[in-house]
Amino acid sequence: MGAWDRVRKAFRREKRELDDIVGDANARANAALDRRERELNASPTEKLEMEQERGADVDAEFDAVRKRIEGTQPSD
Repeated sequence: MGAWDRVRKAFRREKRELDDIVGDANARANAALDRRERELNASPTEKLEMEQERGADVDAEFDAVRKRIEGTQPSD
């Protein structure tokens, strides 16, 4: 395999990795836009439920961190 073949192979590998990164970014952006659209079209009751769910998620994250600090849960 010549040097040019190795360079082309490296460029192809980089392109695949970049395509994956761009695809993931697009998927996250679309999900965020969909979520925001649902929030904008939601009734006040639905908005309150969304905020309560978000608060519960944040509380769960804080509890996990607290447990790791206290040593009651093994770290990953």
